Amino acid sequence: MTPFDQEWDRCSPWLQAALDHAGNLFSLDDVKQSVLRGEAMFLPGIEAAVVAEIRVFPQKRIFNCWLAGGDLEELKLAFAPTVRRYAKKSNCDAITIQGRPGWQRVFNMKQKGVVLTEEVVK
Repeated sequence: MTPFDQEWDRCSPWLQAALDHAGNLFSLDDVKQSVLRGEAMFLPGIEAAVVAEIRVFPQKRIFNCWLAGGDLEELKLAFAPTVRRYAKKSNCDAITIQGRPGWQRVFNMKQKGVVLTEEVVK
């Protein structure tokens, strides 16, 4: 087992809980494959983990954190500075977080929009 696989397995329960809360748009394996293909970054911590990507738009380069799980205090105290460093090192113009409304209070970030969802009856 590779060091990546060991870290992934250790952090998987936190990431799965976040996926479950968000409606399982991805499976845990979908996320892992995205990381392995280089489409996303896996940032493991002691008791938390973040999955992020760099999104390039015509006018801006965004460091987008789209999956996070684990210990809230670690995410707030350790990951916020780490994410800021990654974003700056990656020449990004901004950081975005996709997640629950509560993240806005945790990170004191500005809300720039809202995601509305309606299930399609099949």
